[in-house]
Amino acid sequence: VTSWLDKTLWPAVALLAAVLMGLALPASAQREAISSALSPEVAAEAFTDAVLNTCISAAAGNGVSGLPPGVRSRLQSSSDAETRRQAGATANETVWDVLAAKGVVVVHERPGRCVVSVYGPPAMQTVMGLAGRLTAQQPQPFERLVSAPPPNGYGQSLMKIENGKRIMVQLAGSEPGAPGHKSRFSVVTATVFATPAG
Repeated sequence: VTSWLDKTLWPAVALLAAVLMGLALPASAQREAISSALSPEVAAEAFTDAVLNTCISAAAGNGVSGLPPGVRSRLQSSSDAETRRQAGATANETVWDVLAAKGVVVVHERPGRCVVSVYGPPAMQTVMGLAGRLTAQQPQPFERLVSAPPPNGYGQSLMKIENGKRIMVQLAGSEPGAPGHKSRFSVVTATVFATPAG
């Protein structure tokens, strides 16, 4: 059975895998985009923006539907079964496409928890870049926690206490070819939890 990802991004699969697996093709033959309209850099920025400006506030507040209209307008609710499966969403979670990277960056949420996933950008660079942005946030930055990386991948855990809530962000990423990693693309996820600080 052809996966949703293969059906939507099939023309770039072989070239992207070569680029992400160590730039095996000559420079003149490399293709920068994971689709004809979306580069790995744009996908990474859409992912980072969704974590910083959507998921943290959604998890700590009243979900995506409780966010300001300007933020909600960047998302589109999805009921597509294949999108839900690819995102790993459970039956009680709401799934959203990030319009700046539709089909590549997906949000799924339930009260107190929000997850953003992206396919395509370099895993370690994306994880470390987002972790740096979180620790530089003002006025209340996140603090990195000492933790082992996830099996077969890259990871960071960060936390802050704000407005009476403990907000935790767990970042994880894997490259194609890593043991247990079945996607032809790199995958990075950010899972945001919010619980009472007391």
